[in-house]
Amino acid sequence: KEELSPQQRHALTQVNIYQQQIQVLMAQRQQMEMQLKEIEVAHEELQKEEIAEVYKAIGPALIKKKKEAVVEDLEEAKKKIKTRIQTIKSQEKKLRDKMKELSTKLG
Repeated sequence: KEELSPQQRHALTQVNIYQQQIQVLMAQRQQMEMQLKEIEVAHEELQKEEIAEVYKAIGPALIKKKKEAVVEDLEEAKKKIKTRIQTIKSQEKKLRDKMKELSTKLG
């Protein structure tokens, strides 16, 4: 059995850390994608309705709001979540690239 050099041990440790970070990011991305889907469904349902006011859940309370305001809130939430998903994907890619680089050093 070959003994690993200190540099190889360090690289191996870094690869394991990157793998853990990627798993955390993937879980966050999946959660964001689920939230995005929920928002899209709510948005579609609101678009079908022919009413001027709707009830919006704010914490444990339901608040009466104008439909247009709720639609705007949903659109804004969609934009924020899509941006966050893109950021997470970018972070995942950077970590995967670093992992590949270290893996080639480990040979």
